[in-house]
Amino acid sequence: MADRPDLELIGVTKRFGAFTAVRDVSLAVEHGQFVCLLGPSGCGKTTTLRMIAGLEEVDAGEIRIAGVRVNERPPWQRDIAMMFQDFALFPHMTVARQVAFGLEMLRRPAAEIRRRVAETLGAFDIAAFADRKPDTLSGGQKQRVALARALITEPRILLLDEPIGSLDFSLREAVMLELRDVQRRLGISFVWVTHDQNEAFSLGDRVVVMTHARIEQVGTPEDIAERPRTRFVATFVQGTNVFDGTVERAEGDHVRVRTATGSFVVPARDGRPPDPGEAVSFSVRAALVTAQPGAEHVNQVGAVCHAVEYLGAIRRYDFRLVDGRSLKLEEFTGRGRRIAEGEAITLGWRVEDGVLHAPAEAPA
Repeated sequence: MADRPDLELIGVTKRFGAFTAVRDVSLAVEHGQFVCLLGPSGCGKTTTLRMIAGLEEVDAGEIRIAGVRVNERPPWQRDIAMMFQDFALFPHMTVARQVAFGLEMLRRPAAEIRRRVAETLGAFDIAAFADRKPDTLSGGQKQRVALARALITEPRILLLDEPIGSLDFSLREAVMLELRDVQRRLGISFVWVTHDQNEAFSLGDRVVVMTHARIEQVGTPEDIAERPRTRFVATFVQGTNVFDGTVERAEGDHVRVRTATGSFVVPARDGRPPDPGEAVSFSVRAALVTAQPGAEHVNQVGAVCHAVEYLGAIRRYDFRLVDGRSLKLEEFTGRGRRIAEGEAITLGWRVEDGVLHAPAEAPA
């Protein structure tokens, strides 16, 4: 079954009484992929992870690992390992014992355990901490110990539930790079739960955006950021401006949409074009809006600068449109003149920079 995905979810559903936490979720994770489950709190991503791990029972649907159904199998028979946000290290065990624990539970020979532990401590650069206990380690060191403990058994899939959420901001970037390097080096599939899109976009080969117990969109980080399929995904992704309106008419491969702040032309989506009078939404990335519109910037709108954020390499402007709604513009620091708060200006973007969203699905 080498050609089978490492993980398949087929119509998976989980209920807690009358509440549906996960609804009809289907997903495939190919061998060696880094997949991030992204969404707001309560969207169902952690429950999905816990069902994969065998910590929650599946009410409907099927979970397969390497093509084998595992719904009824306990966690230790699923060829997975799990890493939690608080690392769940044993306070009374040394680092070496922590790392050896999984192999001891598998009853591997003592000589093999000693050899594998020494190799793993070296690979994760924690050999110097072998005889220390968790309360003497920094957050980054604990993270490496937890990762080493999870990976020493060479699982097919590593499940990670917001594993760097408790780390200081200054440490998170270094830890993310280290985790990505480990994943690529070992070729193990990672399924990572997060509500932080910067984590998901930095790490994931694929990003799975969830909301209201179901999957809203699956794609590469570029797909999610640049081509949001629905209004929810567009509003969830930072740096995206969303407009609501009604269709005036189709214009070849484009659609003209009337909004409260003007009429704009957007590329039509594949499939059935919306009908005149139909309610729609579309979005445009803040980085694609310009304060110096030319003839190619067909879509233009008047706005007043409300606030300016300096973010190092990027300057982000928050404008107010005539209806009071916000419109963001992002540009590299030093490019163009600085716009002053309170200044009235015309903003624009090209037709091809807009993304028309698919209609929202009604909750089941």
